[in-house]
Amino acid sequence: MGNILNKPVNDILFVTVGYTLGGSEKMIARIAPRLKSRGYKVRVLSFKIWGPISEELTNKGIECLSLQGGGKFDLRVLWRYFLYLKRAPPDLIIAFLYRAYIPSRFLGFLLGIPNISSVRDLGDWMNTIQKLLEKATASLSYVIYSCSKEVTEFLVRDIGIKRKNIATIPNGIDVESFSVKINRGKKIKELGLNANSKIVGTVSRLYEPTKGINILLEAFRIIQDSVDSELLIIGGGKDEKSLKEKSEKMKINVSFLGARSDIGEILQVLDIFVLPSLSEGFPVVILEAMASGLPIIATSIGGIPEAVENGQTGFIVEPGNANELATNIISLLKNDKKRKQFGEAGLKRVKEKFSIEETVDRIESLWKGGSM
Repeated sequence: MGNILNKPVNDILFVTVGYTLGGSEKMIARIAPRLKSRGYKVRVLSFKIWGPISEELTNKGIECLSLQGGGKFDLRVLWRYFLYLKRAPPDLIIAFLYRAYIPSRFLGFLLGIPNISSVRDLGDWMNTIQKLLEKATASLSYVIYSCSKEVTEFLVRDIGIKRKNIATIPNGIDVESFSVKINRGKKIKELGLNANSKIVGTVSRLYEPTKGINILLEAFRIIQDSVDSELLIIGGGKDEKSLKEKSEKMKINVSFLGARSDIGEILQVLDIFVLPSLSEGFPVVILEAMASGLPIIATSIGGIPEAVENGQTGFIVEPGNANELATNIISLLKNDKKRKQFGEAGLKRVKEKFSIEETVDRIESLWKGGSM
């Protein structure tokens, strides 16, 4: 594992769990077309059914396939995956997320197809057996590609994988795609917001307690007593109903927008972007908010401090601490000058450090040689 491939790579198969709008799927949607533009044949295979990402990729000329999985225990998917690889073997598999890269390791080894495992989180959800399986199968991957330094440390410290077998490649974005010009007043009206209020927002799967949205609601109860403000929560998930019920009981001034395709436009109406997560690998949405010129308040989890410079582009707070979160949001809402400074510094940082082209260069170097 970790050596340069001894055969040409022309046909790349990305494998993921689903085609939803999660961070991992967004990264595939950004990486795959750029590899295609560099002359590779690129395919994307999902264990689950179609979604927004498959539509986006198909429109860009990327072949997308679904194994029509019915859930995490649908073992028919593994047989379909095996048959697909037998019928149309790629030169290389790049699998994102545990449930995709574990079977890719086994099937890749069985069929003689090299694979790269992309690890995207800190494995807080993993039990002892899952960690043992991670370690036992790691050598079946040509290389392991982690999305942040903290994820790499998790793999070394908690799983026992040798550091030399891990390539740390931070997420990247097309910064210019978030230079969205909108009529802010019109967008605020469209979203049903008060034009005179400060607007705090987050983009997240509604999956508790991992995403910390309950903490954000508790913080906002404090915030709205101090500053005329509204909270926007963009994204859907299994806990949407319970979070809405909680916000109603707490009388929180919040709008749940669900999953949206106009996130770039919505970011333009925010005054502050908040990410209260209790677990993250390297959230792409942080980079999107920085590219939108927003100051960031986020927790000291995973790769977040690798993106957000505390006191320079935003504030880093203790995860799970609603009072600290509220204090920092209030401070920033009351300081127009600092919000502007943080936003400008964040935009400059994401342009310099988190270009999608550099991310793709480093991924390509995994099989072409050069520095990882």
